[in-house]
Amino acid sequence: MRRVRWWLRRYWPDGNPLRRRADRLEAAGLLVAVLLVTACVWPAVAAGRQTHDSAADDRGRVRVMATLLADAPVTHLSFGAVAAGQTTAARWATPSGEQRTGQVRAPARAKAGARVPLWVDAAGRPALAPPGRLALQVTAVATGTLVWAVSAALVAAAFAGFRRLLDRARYRAWDAAWISQTRERRP
Repeated sequence: MRRVRWWLRRYWPDGNPLRRRADRLEAAGLLVAVLLVTACVWPAVAAGRQTHDSAADDRGRVRVMATLLADAPVTHLSFGAVAAGQTTAARWATPSGEQRTGQVRAPARAKAGARVPLWVDAAGRPALAPPGRLALQVTAVATGTLVWAVSAALVAAAFAGFRRLLDRARYRAWDAAWISQTRERRP
């Protein structure tokens, strides 16, 4: 709480005669930076929503059942483990009813004639499964957060550069005042 009061006292525009023009400009720059960071929430939400909508678009993907034409190969790993998701030849019907054959992922030890689910695109080619609801939400939130964080970092960097310019002006003013003070004291 003490730190908040210090920040408010440092940047609050008051009638303090010791406040220089650079101090008032810095306070105004901070206000603009805070407003810009707050305004960056809207584009971040829009980016998250756009990501969600584009990832949720199935683009004609349909789930069909593929019939295996051969036994799925079994690949043994160390300690008796079996590799999952081996590819094997299969046949499936496209959304238009055309029969296709190709390589599909099948569970280990699946026998010929077994039916496995397969996602295909509008042309009947195997496609990735659409992401689940949780994956969509996580992707959208991550995108929105990333957009806001990058925007806030850019605003913070701009404010830091602005403060640096103000500090250089303050140092020049202090140097000029110091030089004029020392000249007045010389005999």
